[in-house]
Amino acid sequence: MELFSIRHLFWLGVTVLFVIGCINMRRLPLTCRWHRFFKVAVFALVLVNEVCWFGYRHIVADVALVRNLPLHLCDISVFVMFVALTTNNKRFAELSYFPGVVGALLAVCLPAISESGAIRTIAEIRYFVTHIALVGIGFYLTFGRHYRPPIRAVLRSYVAVHVYALVVTPLNLFLGTNYFFTLSAPKQIAFIQQYPHWLFVVAASMTFLILFSLMYLPFVRRT
Repeated sequence: MELFSIRHLFWLGVTVLFVIGCINMRRLPLTCRWHRFFKVAVFALVLVNEVCWFGYRHIVADVALVRNLPLHLCDISVFVMFVALTTNNKRFAELSYFPGVVGALLAVCLPAISESGAIRTIAEIRYFVTHIALVGIGFYLTFGRHYRPPIRAVLRSYVAVHVYALVVTPLNLFLGTNYFFTLSAPKQIAFIQQYPHWLFVVAASMTFLILFSLMYLPFVRRT
């Protein structure tokens, strides 16, 4: 997808509107049935969306199982989102807001959709539905449910991302995969291919820290 094309701008607009809607859920009492309906609806939509896409890639597109595992950052964020929506656990809400929103928002702003042909439109819809849900729910679990994460949540989220990278890297080496791009940078970022991979890793690490810190600014208590 061409960046900032009409189609891309459409999805960016949907993202903005959904985030606004999620934030404005704060106007409703937490005991209101609309909160439960909203959570169930998003949970079901994303679950069906991802399960159907996994089945298509594995059965129809014949993608090898090891290359179709839900182990990218946004896949992990989907699991975190499911747990947070089900339990209202604050730790999972923090992970859904910081790594979940940052990873999904980068995916929305820099879409990487490799499919072509007749399945292209379906792949695009599937891609944006999941990632827009991740962005919006991160805001819903904080702003929409009146949760103010503490400053240490930034550090916890930053450490969690690096722990995941450390866990998935040996798996990548064993399976010959590249989940979370720990072995090589994504092909969509062409210029970074000219530099050593460690530079990409350091840049990605610092980007997460900076963005997590910026996302905490709305929660800074005013004196």
